[in-house]
Amino acid sequence: MKKFICLLACISALISIYFISDIYAKYRTSTQGSTNIPIARWNIKVNNTTVKNNSSLESAITPVFPGSEHIASNILAPTAEGYFDLNMDFADADVSFSYNISIAPSETSSVSDLVIKGYAIDSDIESNNITYFDSSFQTISGKINLADNIKSRVIRVYIVWDDTSDTTLMNNVDDTQATLEISGPAVLDVNISFTQEV
Repeated sequence: MKKFICLLACISALISIYFISDIYAKYRTSTQGSTNIPIARWNIKVNNTTVKNNSSLESAITPVFPGSEHIASNILAPTAEGYFDLNMDFADADVSFSYNISIAPSETSSVSDLVIKGYAIDSDIESNNITYFDSSFQTISGKINLADNIKSRVIRVYIVWDDTSDTTLMNNVDDTQATLEISGPAVLDVNISFTQEV
């Protein structure tokens, strides 16, 4: 009888182990997979030129000189005032970023007295609300936050051939010489950098 009870206990233990392991097996599982995570776009255009792979905006920036009573339009002469626009399109940028724009006469420019008078951004252009510079060479900086959902920005930069200031580098003889010699155009160096905000 003891053998029978011992045999019955062993059979019961095996059956219990089988059912317990079967129950645990129902809750044990594994799987694997992969996910596709989109990478942020970084495609910024200035005047319809993609800056991602293009280091030169030379042909994309067109200055406008409206002219005056004494100076023809789209002509640069002493005291002439004009502007150029930087149309920034960042609809294809998925991150917040900052921009810095520095502008100065090129060392190869035939006119060294070009001065950046100031700038206006977006709606300030139409209302003629110009931010004036204290000195002729300053940086235009800004930040575009992704949460603000801004897709473009227009910055108008105002320039003048300064012929009245005590800080001019060219005198009247130099001014005349620059207009007579066609050795090279008046050139502004415009450097724009974009940096992702972290």
